[in-house]
Amino acid sequence: MAANTKYLGDVVEYLDEGRLRPALVVREQGAQLAIIEAGGRERTIARDLVLLRHPELKTSRENLAETLTLLGDERTRLAAELDLNLLWEIVHEQGRNFSADELAELFFGRRSATATSVMFEALFNDSLYFVRRHMEFLARSPEQVERLRVQYDKVRLRSESSRKTRTLVRGILEQGLRPPPPEEVGPLAAELTRYLENPFTRNREFTAILESSVSDITPAEAAYEILERAGAAPPGPRFVVIGGVRTEFSEAAQLEAQRVATSPERRLEDAEGAVTIDDEDTVEIDDAISCEPLADGGMRVRVHIALVADFVPKGGPMDKEAAARGATVYLPEATIRMLPDSVACNAASLIAGHQKHVLTTDVLLSGTGEILEYSIYPAKVRISARLSYDQADAFIAGTGIEASNGAAGTVRLVYEAAIKLREKRRASGALLVQRREPKIKVSGGEIEFRLLDTSSPSRELVAEFMVLSNHVAARFAAENRIPIIYRVQPGSGDLAMQRPRLSLYPEYHAGIGLDYYTQVSSPIRRYMDLVLQRQLLAALSNGSSPPYEAEELLAVLATAENAEAEGKELERRARRYWTLRYLELQALNRPLKATVLRDGASAELDDYAVRGSLHGAPNVPSRAPILVQIARVEPVRGALALEYLGPTPGIAEGAR
Repeated sequence: MAANTKYLGDVVEYLDEGRLRPALVVREQGAQLAIIEAGGRERTIARDLVLLRHPELKTSRENLAETLTLLGDERTRLAAELDLNLLWEIVHEQGRNFSADELAELFFGRRSATATSVMFEALFNDSLYFVRRHMEFLARSPEQVERLRVQYDKVRLRSESSRKTRTLVRGILEQGLRPPPPEEVGPLAAELTRYLENPFTRNREFTAILESSVSDITPAEAAYEILERAGAAPPGPRFVVIGGVRTEFSEAAQLEAQRVATSPERRLEDAEGAVTIDDEDTVEIDDAISCEPLADGGMRVRVHIALVADFVPKGGPMDKEAAARGATVYLPEATIRMLPDSVACNAASLIAGHQKHVLTTDVLLSGTGEILEYSIYPAKVRISARLSYDQADAFIAGTGIEASNGAAGTVRLVYEAAIKLREKRRASGALLVQRREPKIKVSGGEIEFRLLDTSSPSRELVAEFMVLSNHVAARFAAENRIPIIYRVQPGSGDLAMQRPRLSLYPEYHAGIGLDYYTQVSSPIRRYMDLVLQRQLLAALSNGSSPPYEAEELLAVLATAENAEAEGKELERRARRYWTLRYLELQALNRPLKATVLRDGASAELDDYAVRGSLHGAPNVPSRAPILVQIARVEPVRGALALEYLGPTPGIAEGAR
């Protein structure tokens, strides 16, 4: 309307967030108007927001609500009559712009502020029949209207289909294990199967539908669970399918692995008594240890890491596959390796009785565990023996059947050194976490469960010498200015809550308790370790240029770390799912020993190392031993609720 129009005392309609709102003007202040709305609230608006005035409506503050109610009733009646399709058919052939006044008069047969108001609001909300050009409106062509109508119908149908899919998904996942009727789930099952079969191109729209249907599990887990309940689960291990983990290597990578040759030939090192210590079922063995006592009470320790860089050329098919995978993924149902078996489990693996290529960290330790000298070099060593953790624990305890043999002597010697190294790190403030971890294997529908004690002597031994090897590698790189990625952690705050970060510069790692730290001890299983091994090897090879510049190193390792993190999260979800499935089968309706956590908010089952929420407990402190029973277990959602039964018999609450 005109900028100089006088509105004082008039009922007007102004534009507010795309809608016309009526009000009474009580003051004019230049470009501003003071208005009162139906509820009696006074506010100030810009004059140019007013689109209509109703001079025929005479009112005051006292009867404003009644006046605006009558206006609203009239607008509702006219809006019910308005048919934009019919109006469009009347005017679309004229090919010119119309004002809302003109269109209101054409349709309603009269011109009035109320009719114009109704027309304005309808046209503001319309995108099918008319195009708005400032405050005038142009009818679309028939071709444009038809094209838009088809698009709107598709959107409407998709919206309706999405609503039905969400309802069906929720219904299936909330009805327990009862399988849904085939006729109900058939079309959905076909869509879910396509969704899971194409992990790298999963439909975003369908992902959003699944996410909005069930928020506490991933879309892929929801898809798999529905298919399993319908008896139509895709072939392959559950979490391999859910994670979209690639199980096959490219033909080029397999061919390269079969033809792999070591170059250059490595010098055979006298490392008598080199032993490996691993789980019994481990077949990709990437570390060995040998040692010899020194006359002054010190010790020469050598940590031999599989020299994978000799078998996997940078930029080749195997290297590209390994970079994409990031790390070997260990699932209860399957192990998905980073490298083909012929390399991971044979050529590069440190198999007992064979001469193997290694990158050796050679360290002279004092009697108190101080590093006196160190060197790093590529070599070839003969692996004397392979031990399981149980065998190594027996040797350390002096109860092994072969406690007097060479392997036993090596294990006992390096364990003594490991204790000293560990205590030095503890004194430096290292965070030494000791947790039991469930190890689960699933085969043929059977779940095999056992607990691993990560604080057993042999596991602490191996962990300590991997820390030593990583520390020495980081120190060597820092002293020789070799570009590598360090792992650093500031010493302030709660270390348990801080995730170590990656850095191109050496800094203190408070959680480890050492001034230099990196990770190079698992190159068969972690791509980042393989990349850094290449960096070190180049520096040891007559000063060769590093294969990765600093910026390239960051980019390569950031990608690998993301892939590795995704694999770790999948492992965690799979481990909890199968642990809860095992509890569902073996531990319902009976008392279970547990330990209180978080001042009674949760508890951990002692025999299963799995945590759940705790209900019904009195005021019990953290670490108190109690008895519980399972109140609710939902493997798909990872949910475990425990009901408090009482203190552990014979042990006072709050004491251990």
